Amino acid sequence: MKTKKIDTMARVAMRSMGLSVKEKRVRYQDKIFTFKYVSGHYEVFFEGEKVDTIETDNINQAVAEYKDKHNKARR
Repeated sequence: MKTKKIDTMARVAMRSMGLSVKEKRVRYQDKIFTFKYVSGHYEVFFEGEKVDTIETDNINQAVAEYKDKHNKARR
């Protein structure tokens, strides 16, 4: 019962910062990217503009794939 209460409080805190439960802000190379879950995939935003789409439903995998794709493009 207690874990459910904490989870509810975490959701409230995230929403108060302007994030839904399916969003995550990631700092990468001194920039802040927002990953938003949208019907089966993650969309990546930088300064309010969509910069990429990652086909996965796992946030950690989406972040890793974006970083890997970005690092390959820089080489």
